[in-house]
Amino acid sequence: MSEPKIIVLSTGSELTSGRSQDTNSSWIANELFGIGFSVSKFVVLPDDPNVLEEEIGNLAKESTKERPVLMVMTGGLGPTEDDYTLEISCKLAGVTSIESPVARQRIEAFYRLRGKNFEEAMQTSIRQISVPETSIILNNKVGIAPGFILKLGENATLSCMPGVPGEMTEMFREELSPWISKTFSAKELHSGFRFIWWMSESLFQKEFISKEESITNGSVVWGVAAKRGYIRVSFQSGDRKLVDSLLEKLDQVYGAKSTPDIFEELPKILIEQKVTVGTAESCTGGLMAKTFTDRAGSSAYFFGGVVSYDNSIKAGLLGVKQETLDVFGAVSRETAKEMAEGALSSLKTDYTISVTGIAGPGGGTAQKKVGLVYFGIAQKGGTTEIHEHYFPFPRASFREYAAHTGMYLLYDLLKRKG
Repeated sequence: MSEPKIIVLSTGSELTSGRSQDTNSSWIANELFGIGFSVSKFVVLPDDPNVLEEEIGNLAKESTKERPVLMVMTGGLGPTEDDYTLEISCKLAGVTSIESPVARQRIEAFYRLRGKNFEEAMQTSIRQISVPETSIILNNKVGIAPGFILKLGENATLSCMPGVPGEMTEMFREELSPWISKTFSAKELHSGFRFIWWMSESLFQKEFISKEESITNGSVVWGVAAKRGYIRVSFQSGDRKLVDSLLEKLDQVYGAKSTPDIFEELPKILIEQKVTVGTAESCTGGLMAKTFTDRAGSSAYFFGGVVSYDNSIKAGLLGVKQETLDVFGAVSRETAKEMAEGALSSLKTDYTISVTGIAGPGGGTAQKKVGLVYFGIAQKGGTTEIHEHYFPFPRASFREYAAHTGMYLLYDLLKRKG
């Protein structure tokens, strides 16, 4: 079948009222992008059966033989009375619902483990194990409610998944994504990306994107997402050479500030070089250590960290001289250096990263403004590097900028050392 017009739908009155954010749609679009499909539009719908029936029905009517419609929908498959996805899907397709045998077994096992009275409790949740009778079932390996793929016409298909992100992502990757790839023809697309550090979206568009003919003439599709400390720039085209040339140009223009995903690459480098790392944090309050240990297997290279928020901890646990704190202050190049070197001695690692700064909103002076931050990177048998940055952002953003930058600085050092 030819390339479909893909529409991603999210349902839930908590979304349309602004009480919750729709994170599923962007995740799905990114996954589809990775297998060669582009999303035509996003639609967010309330838990209203009349609205659901009208909107989904109208979208199905947009389909043609040359351009079939594929709707990827999340939400509304739960056990409560305001979950209408199954009911409306069956109505639009003119079919009845049936129980999924696999889902029935899962829900019985789930409630049986909860004691003798499981039958009564199970009855309140039983409606979520049904699917339209003619549908392809998408098994739920994380939760209870199955998803399904249902034809709404000769050239219109509706696929429905739970709205719970943990259930949806597993179902999409294991069940729906392979079906889409097998059923529809995707464009032969090539893609690539880079992180550009300490760069804004608007400045990047002005100084790079606007000057690239392959982008302005539509040969390459580009995207940029602002992160804490960097932007993620992506390119996609049917011509691999165009993508590669843009990635190479990014590396030439931005040098060491143009990197792959360091959160993927840094652990690989640490393991390959068989080196260990620790942290000494003040203003980030342990966020850098958390970022390291978010990855499974991080115990192979991350030994631990010291959160030295108070000066007494800097002096007592990290060995920062009281004279250094008195003369230069807690937020200074000198303190960052002694924090890193003290952690290196205490943690017995090959490298340590220290960070000390003014996260705000208070604490700044005319000489040291809110947003000022110093990093120290100490290495066993080597010199200690000191880096100064200024992140004039709200407190939460500042802390993420600082934690991510600390990891980037270690990555950059290891790359320079080869």
